[in-house]
Amino acid sequence: MRVRRIEIQNFRAHKKSIVEFSDGINLIVGQNGAGKSSILEAIFATLYLGHPSFPRGYLKANTRVGKGELSLTLEFEHGGKVYQITRTTKKNELLEDGRLIAEKSSDIARWVERNVYPLQVYTNALYIRQGEIEGIITNREVMEKVLRKVLGIEDYENAERNAADVMRELRRRKESLLKLIERKKETEESLAGAERRFGETLRKISELRKEERKLSSEVERLEKLYGELRGRKELIGELEKRKALTEKSIASEMRLLEEHGKRIGELEKELGELEKALKRLEELKPVEKEYEELKKLLSLKDELSRIDVKTSALREKLRGIDERLEREKELRKKLEELEKEESSARKEYERLKERHRLYQRALRLVEEAERYRKELERAGHTIETLEEELRKLEKAKEDLELIREEATGIRERIASLRGKKAELKGNIERLEGAKICPLCRRPIGEHEGDEIFREYETEISRIDSEIRKLERDLEKLSERERELKKILSGEAKLIRLKKTAELLAEVEEKLKELNIEELERDALLFEETKERLIGIKKEIRSLKSQLEELEGLRGEKERVENQLKELEERRSNLLKRLRKGGFVSFDEVENRLKELEPAHREFLSLRGVPERARTIEKRLEMERRKAEEAEKRIAGLKEKLKEIERELERAREGFSEEDFRRAEKDYVEASKALERTRAELEGAKELRNEVARLIDELRAKLGEIREAEKELELVERALADVTAFREKVARLKAEEELRGLEEVQKLAGELFSEMTEGKYQGVKLRREKKYGKERIELRILYAGNEVGIEFLSGGERIALGLAFRLALSLYKVRNLELLILDEPTPFLDEERRKKLVEIISSQLRKIPQVIIVSHDEELKDAADYVIRVTNAGGESRVEVESIGAY
Repeated sequence: MRVRRIEIQNFRAHKKSIVEFSDGINLIVGQNGAGKSSILEAIFATLYLGHPSFPRGYLKANTRVGKGELSLTLEFEHGGKVYQITRTTKKNELLEDGRLIAEKSSDIARWVERNVYPLQVYTNALYIRQGEIEGIITNREVMEKVLRKVLGIEDYENAERNAADVMRELRRRKESLLKLIERKKETEESLAGAERRFGETLRKISELRKEERKLSSEVERLEKLYGELRGRKELIGELEKRKALTEKSIASEMRLLEEHGKRIGELEKELGELEKALKRLEELKPVEKEYEELKKLLSLKDELSRIDVKTSALREKLRGIDERLEREKELRKKLEELEKEESSARKEYERLKERHRLYQRALRLVEEAERYRKELERAGHTIETLEEELRKLEKAKEDLELIREEATGIRERIASLRGKKAELKGNIERLEGAKICPLCRRPIGEHEGDEIFREYETEISRIDSEIRKLERDLEKLSERERELKKILSGEAKLIRLKKTAELLAEVEEKLKELNIEELERDALLFEETKERLIGIKKEIRSLKSQLEELEGLRGEKERVENQLKELEERRSNLLKRLRKGGFVSFDEVENRLKELEPAHREFLSLRGVPERARTIEKRLEMERRKAEEAEKRIAGLKEKLKEIERELERAREGFSEEDFRRAEKDYVEASKALERTRAELEGAKELRNEVARLIDELRAKLGEIREAEKELELVERALADVTAFREKVARLKAEEELRGLEEVQKLAGELFSEMTEGKYQGVKLRREKKYGKERIELRILYAGNEVGIEFLSGGERIALGLAFRLALSLYKVRNLELLILDEPTPFLDEERRKKLVEIISSQLRKIPQVIIVSHDEELKDAADYVIRVTNAGGESRVEVESIGAY
């Protein structure tokens, strides 16, 4: 895989960035926080988003807030084809040479896993993240995990586990088959017994069917006889019921006819009395007409009274309006004075407003200064004491650096002495019993040999004495280093306090520029002016509101005058109607009404007589009609009764209750016998079906057992094959691990030796068993001896971690075309950074494409293509700085 282009939109600090890559060494350079690592993260996310181990909600968490939709588009070459992956919050797509091959997020991640690089290979061999360089050598579990993945050990172990799972499954299947085969004889015996039972059941079914046919014929004959007699009995009962009901109906109709006659007499009498009342009602109608007309005329009296009341009220309202309108001129004059006063107060307010703002700022500065003073007081420092403490810190830093350099020199001297001591011991071992010097190849005399031994032993003693002295010096330096570190532990606090002191001085300087007493007076005056201006505004609003009300009163006055005019016209019309009726006053109308009152009450009492007469006439007609209908129904019922009696006489001919009971008894007994036979037949059929099913199951079971015998042979052969396969995988795993460890050990040793200028001769990787658990141990070759990584300084550990990581990638170079390094130099010293540039220029060019992110400008010397990332206003920007000739 070779990355060609990544388009980034609204991802972290990148609003819209397009980054293109070439073959060879690609360097992305820029200050910390510019957005360099975000480019590598965008490539990683585009490839593996949707993988089960990828965090959920990743796109949402990395989208620029309020800047639109996130979009990532990666273009890369792999296997001779060009691919493009697009990721947004709404869609995902994978194109192969422009053809769509996947649209689902998880499908794209799965395709990358299968066809490009598995996630574990990408994250452990291709993509070396910032801060992960040293961790691989200091954490044994991480080293073990990475080595197992990169060397492919896990694949073999997965194959072993899968083979073991298959073996367990085959063994379980074998046990299951053997248990099934053991039941073969028992199944054959059960089948023979079931077949016998089936034959016996068939014979019994045949006998029961003959008995059923015989009983069925007898039941049919008895059912016919019983049915005929039961029908005759039911007919007689029905006719007797109909006769009783008909007789009852005739009696009921006779009673109804008698009641209708009584009601007809009563209604005829009442109708005669009502005809007299109707004549009197006609005589009173003219009197009632006059009474109603006078009553209407009298109602005008109340209306006239209401008109007078309304007129009086409107005239009073008109007087009040005139009085209020007289105040308009006075209000307008007062409004003009207040507006002038408001203008003057506003100018004063605007003048004092800026002074008030400055006073508020001064108060905040006073509070800020007090806070800074208290913070310094709590720490027990002044600006002078802080400067003294910071000078001590700088001196402690210088002393610590010198101590560390001196300690490194002592450690190197001790290691050199130990190497020399080991060499001397080796020489002593080679000289023991030798007649010829192994160094110069000359003969050795007895006296000369003793002298050489003494010289070697004296030198070894001197070396031991010097080593002990150096170790004591080293211990003193370590004690002094701890003391200095303790002093330096308070550095952050002192720097923060210094910043506080600087801020306090800055605040005090600002306060000197402001006259706070004068500002306070102006601030009080501002508050007074503000209150006065608010009061004036309220009064102006009140006056304007009153004037608006007065404007509305003019229209109200006109409406009141119009209403008075209307009321006077209505009063005049009422008086005209009274005179037209022949009356001078309403008292005359009331007297005439009193004279007509008795006749009016009589008329009211007789007003319902016509309706009552019509109701009585209708009821009388209805009663007469009902009486006629009752007479007709009685005649019909009597004729019907005679017919029922004739039918009843015919039905009773030839019927005996005793014959009916005897036929019923015979039919019931025969039916029960038939039911018993049929139930027995059904039971026999069910037994036959059950036995037939059992025979089918047993035959199927026998077939299954015969198939199991064949399958058992196949399972035993498969078990032998899988066992052999598992043993072969175990051998291949051991060979692959040994070969991989040797190659990584060789590559890492060469790189580390080069980065340390030959100070260390290489590294050793071997499996060791500690506390009952095997693990890979990493050792360093120094002065002919193996030492642990704790022997290394901080910078050397980083160099070793980087060498180890690069070795893993170079080990995979036969399958990998890409290596990504994120900030590989932050903890390397200047000399090792130069060595890294040489390694990048020599070793990493074996890899077709390398992408490095760094803020270190020195790496530009090793790069073929330099991309610079800057950040302005929180937005990352990308530009090509140089293109090499790779």
